[in-house]
Amino acid sequence: MARPEPVGPAAPGDRGRLTISERAVGRLAAKSAASHPAVGARTGGVLGIGSDTDFASLPPASCTVAGNTASVSVRIGLRFPADIRGATDEVRRGIVEDLRRFAGVTAAPVDIQVEWLEAAPPVRRVL
Repeated sequence: MARPEPVGPAAPGDRGRLTISERAVGRLAAKSAASHPAVGARTGGVLGIGSDTDFASLPPASCTVAGNTASVSVRIGLRFPADIRGATDEVRRGIVEDLRRFAGVTAAPVDIQVEWLEAAPPVRRVL
């Protein structure tokens, strides 16, 4: 009796194709931005009126994907005082790394718009 040849993994070109939607890439970018401890988002309200700041919500993000490259735009709020340039650079690096790691997408450019700042809660000192 003849034994069948063991079947190994198919060659990469024969496996098919994976397509990740722009919405999914945008959601990944938003989650990545929200993972930074100083980043927040606005919640509620209409056209920004009556909205609240929330450091537990995802900031709005949008993207356009062409092939393996994504153009990403994220609108965030930051706790203040903070190094705004340093914080946005950290958020940008995180988005680039997370999109490469989880979606196989190169993020270029990543536009970050800081829409609002919120003062950090006062620290109570005990004398």
